Amino acid sequence: MQDEYLGLFTVMSFTALSIGSLLLSILTRSSKGNRAFAISMAVFSICIGLYVWMNLTEGGILAALFGALSLAIALWPRAKNPSDRETESQE
Repeated sequence: MQDEYLGLFTVMSFTALSIGSLLLSILTRSSKGNRAFAISMAVFSICIGLYVWMNLTEGGILAALFGALSLAIALWPRAKNPSDRETESQE
């Protein structure tokens, strides 16, 4: 009985960490901040989610999926500003 609660708490805590990683990726994407911490947090979320999924309970896949989504958001290239496009066309 306690093992079920331990697995549930582990899944909930690492899923919350992965959602935080997702929010950090969205924040760094929308601003001009450094994306290194968002990328490392997303990779950690994927690794820990896969570990929980393989060794503890199936719910760990949620953390891994949120981590993969946040990694994709963090690595997606930023769109250029319209002012940057105008200066390139003038050159």
